[in-house]
Amino acid sequence: MMFSLNVNSIRDVLKRRGKNAVTVVDLPKYTHDHLGLGAINLSTDLLKGMGRSQIEQIRDNGDKVGCTCLLLSEPEPLDLASLRESNGDKAVERMSRVIRAASVLGCNAASLSINAPDNADSMELAVERMKRVLEVADSIDINVLIAPISGLTEDPDRVIQLVKAIGGFRIGTLPDFASAVGSGDPVNYLRRLTPYASVVNATTMGFVEPEPSENKPVQSPQGLSGLDALAAELDAMEDDLVPVHQGYAIEPLVGAMKAIGFDGNLALDFRGSSDGTLGVLQSRDAIEAALIAVAES
Repeated sequence: MMFSLNVNSIRDVLKRRGKNAVTVVDLPKYTHDHLGLGAINLSTDLLKGMGRSQIEQIRDNGDKVGCTCLLLSEPEPLDLASLRESNGDKAVERMSRVIRAASVLGCNAASLSINAPDNADSMELAVERMKRVLEVADSIDINVLIAPISGLTEDPDRVIQLVKAIGGFRIGTLPDFASAVGSGDPVNYLRRLTPYASVVNATTMGFVEPEPSENKPVQSPQGLSGLDALAAELDAMEDDLVPVHQGYAIEPLVGAMKAIGFDGNLALDFRGSSDGTLGVLQSRDAIEAALIAVAES
């Protein structure tokens, strides 16, 4: 299982001005240097107004520092099941453009969500139009991932039905922790959708730092005394302090993915109101701790 960054987590850094300014083309380097991650997932709205050369610059900057773009997501739900043919055609064309942009970025996947009620007509129309989208994706070796939202793709079994009806090896899912929790049965939700996923959004909402007293006492290292011993104890205590996620427990969600053998891309997707960079670092610490706990259980 590898970690990547959903760059929506650090949109706050794009607001910086002056010598600390960070632009979209700088995101691969920022991610590598400040978060220690080797991959990013971008949203199409961040590319608004960019030409091909600027998009290529993002790819090239990523190649230079070893932080590639793996996924390009379309944030606006598309009318792929609209009864109006013109709307459906526009949705197919929009997603086709997203797929081509993903190819320029060097991504291996693009994602979308489908704006549709859950009924038989919507399913039939979505399948037909998604097959047209997959024709474009197949031609340039891009996978297409469906991010579930309310309506047609709210229930995991309906998502699976849709994926199977579309067919082909380039169609998959993009589940996330928040949607899993919102389903009321997060473990089952992830167990159902993760087998079809190459990426899972590890959504986090916020953290609190536990007090040192909540952790087991650390013994003074042998052979050290005075300030050296104190420094070693503090370092060990800090290593033990795992941020506590607010809202829901992470360990059962990680356990659900491990149970089905998921070894794909786990995108750190911090959605809290605090500093995004800190939130991503806390997310990684909390998820790594959950992975260890699951392995030891």
